[in-house]
Amino acid sequence: MLRVEDIPVPRIGPGEMLVRVEACGVCGTDIKKVERGLLAPPRVFGHETAGVVARTGAGVTRFSEGQRVALHHHIPCGSCFYCSLKAHAQCETYKKNGTTAGFEPAGGGMAEYVRVMDWIVDRGTIAVPDGVLAEEAAFVEPVNTCLKAVKGAGLGKGQTVLVVGQGPIGLLLMQLARWSGAGVITSDTLSSRLEASRRLGADVVLDARGDVAQEVRGLTDGRGADVALLAAVGQAAFDQAVAATRPAARIVVFAATSPGESVSADLGALCRAEKQLLTSYSASVEVQDLAAQLVFSREIRVRELISHRFPLEAAAQAFEVAAKPAPAVLKVVVEMARP
Repeated sequence: MLRVEDIPVPRIGPGEMLVRVEACGVCGTDIKKVERGLLAPPRVFGHETAGVVARTGAGVTRFSEGQRVALHHHIPCGSCFYCSLKAHAQCETYKKNGTTAGFEPAGGGMAEYVRVMDWIVDRGTIAVPDGVLAEEAAFVEPVNTCLKAVKGAGLGKGQTVLVVGQGPIGLLLMQLARWSGAGVITSDTLSSRLEASRRLGADVVLDARGDVAQEVRGLTDGRGADVALLAAVGQAAFDQAVAATRPAARIVVFAATSPGESVSADLGALCRAEKQLLTSYSASVEVQDLAAQLVFSREIRVRELISHRFPLEAAAQAFEVAAKPAPAVLKVVVEMARP
């Protein structure tokens, strides 16, 4: 159950900061955690966070009170076995949540104040330039996760990518695929989302209820897409990605983030066609600066993805709206009143 209540302002220690939150996006992973009870309560969720430094602990020199910042909540150690492989999301330090509004750390962005722990201050806090809105800066973390997936897919000029699903994440993946130089085809069942996809730069948009694979082959000299990016969960979305890609293509599963999200696959067909099944999860320090630059320069258009804005006292309603895909719903953001 979600509710809004008064809690103490978090205390900070040496090397830490207290940030007054200005905006926090509602993320699908947090919705899953709430709906499926994946983490024991009480928790304050929200990790797509932008705000203003309200207080600094002893030893903090990179940031000062009044400075605007965007926060990552996970940062790797940089020296373990998994970090050496650049598999940063598997690092034990990375798995520790480094921002909290109280209780067990869970992001904390859906609160007036969030405590930023020392390793996040050092390596996971990004200064926000003048002229960038807080609701834009809150996209730094989700854009990072999508950029990591696009980089992992090896997209580039001359390739054709199919992005399955045009919700907020799919629209970010689509824009980043375009930024990489690829030609982009998108699919969704909602016409409003396809309209948004076309407006934001997709080359071709397809109704997912039709024969997407046939249409993609018709656009690629009969071969199929070079890459599919899955921004939707479920058997139908997975089957579409497999059917619409050429032999030796790459299929990147992005949207499945919780245990139990499964599909069945014809491994024999995948193997014979030499299709590579890849996965991508969470953010990467490897693309941290680039992701922020793409947001701050507005090269990736994030503000146009926001369909709903709620005040903090209506955060439960914000989660409810974000959890139910509907024609008018894209990105939902909780904004805090200025003091």
